[in-house]
Amino acid sequence: MAGQHPIVFTSGDYAGQKVKEVHFGPIITTETIFPDGLSSQWHYHSNPHFSHILSGGSKEIRKNGSQQQAAGTGLYYYPGVPHQNMDYRAGTRIFNIELEPAFFEQYELPVPCASFMEKESMELNTGGLMKLLKEHYRQDADTPIAMDQLCIQLLQTGQPTEKYFPEWAQKIRTALQDQWNDPLTLLQLAEQLQLHPVTISKHFSKYFRCNLGEYRRRLKVERALSLIRSTPLSLTEIAYSCGFADQAHFTKTFQQVTGLLPKHYRHL
Repeated sequence: MAGQHPIVFTSGDYAGQKVKEVHFGPIITTETIFPDGLSSQWHYHSNPHFSHILSGGSKEIRKNGSQQQAAGTGLYYYPGVPHQNMDYRAGTRIFNIELEPAFFEQYELPVPCASFMEKESMELNTGGLMKLLKEHYRQDADTPIAMDQLCIQLLQTGQPTEKYFPEWAQKIRTALQDQWNDPLTLLQLAEQLQLHPVTISKHFSKYFRCNLGEYRRRLKVERALSLIRSTPLSLTEIAYSCGFADQAHFTKTFQQVTGLLPKHYRHL
């Protein structure tokens, strides 16, 4: 970024071509598309926003490094953080939900801090982003109230459940992510981490806002999101590759977590 001054994207503005924009008071939802190979200018956003990559993706460069962003990924952008997106893939399409200052003022909520940009995609997608995507497409008389409630819910994933996130909780997160599709009992997990199973049972929900089974199901759904949007695999094949017993189990779990049926998500 040496010698370059990042441009500022204000409310509703993004690097790509906007194909849809809807305002729900201080909440703005948009869909943007990007030509193959596009590289954006260095820029930052004036408002906090969340993105879900529906198809394609790009390489994003920030001051502290870069990352590849693929279909199915959920992201958060803190206002004022410069970044550049390069080498957009063919057919890239992104859903964005942006929150203007009035939203935080009327609900007396803080803006999630810059460190929230490092949140796991799964925590954003299953924390409300996918259900907001559904409401963006549904748009009936009850969508505005649903949008407000879901945005507040999503913002809570950016607030720590406890002031201190212990080392053992981080070890549990890593173990569950590494063994997302392996048979795993509470006793096995406790033995691996040298923790008492009662300690895990008593405190897991305090730090992760769900139980162990729900967390593992969310990990499987997160993997399915990318496969649904970026591969020609059938939903049955995706169900098995993501560790579900059958397509019916996959469909039920996917809908519980995201609010969408897998076939509807595929055809957005």
